[in-house]
Amino acid sequence: MKSIMPFYLFCLLTACGTNSQSEFSSSYIVETIVQVQPNKTGDVLQLFKSTNPKLVRNEPDWISASFSSIEEKDIVIVRAKWKAKTSYTKFSNSEKFKKTMKQFNPYFTSKPEVHISKVLFEM
Repeated sequence: MKSIMPFYLFCLLTACGTNSQSEFSSSYIVETIVQVQPNKTGDVLQLFKSTNPKLVRNEPDWISASFSSIEEKDIVIVRAKWKAKTSYTKFSNSEKFKKTMKQFNPYFTSKPEVHISKVLFEM
């Protein structure tokens, strides 16, 4: 019994067996981190709210997004959840995305860093 306990713990932590990871197998988080001009986070948030709902409205693999900041450092973090990495890649190369992002550029003091990660577990 002792020898199989680590395996059961591993299965519990990785959701093997019951309740497979299939619901997460195609979920991805696209995290964008960017430095903005001092005291401009509110302006960037308003621009985000006014442009992004329309931008992703017809994207079938888009799931959700959040906008947060590290206020004392004027850093904005946007996390978007997508069903497929390829869908985000196609979307981010579209003209409508590029045109919208140009509206944000005047507020940025650094190039946005974009990281895509696969969702392995949520609770």
